[in-house]
Amino acid sequence: MEKVIVLDRVTERHPDVSKQDAADAWNNCITCMPAYKGDPDRYLAIGADSKGRLIELVVVRKEGGLWLVIHGQTPPQESIKRLLGFGRRKK
Repeated sequence: MEKVIVLDRVTERHPDVSKQDAADAWNNCITCMPAYKGDPDRYLAIGADSKGRLIELVVVRKEGGLWLVIHGQTPPQESIKRLLGFGRRKK
């Protein structure tokens, strides 16, 4: 079974995102991709919390089915949304 742990720094840096908000957003991930070529266990994602807000996340996969959320903010930055192809319209 996978478990999500959210670092305290997430709420310290972004007080409008609770630990539960960040965990919910990861569990409700809409889009994600490996964040860094040199670290295949680090992911950049956008997910929705229980309030329906989109939250930008950086999550690290650890052994034993553990996911560590190290960054979470709302709203997601436009550059991150573009990078993840979120909201891109077909022409």
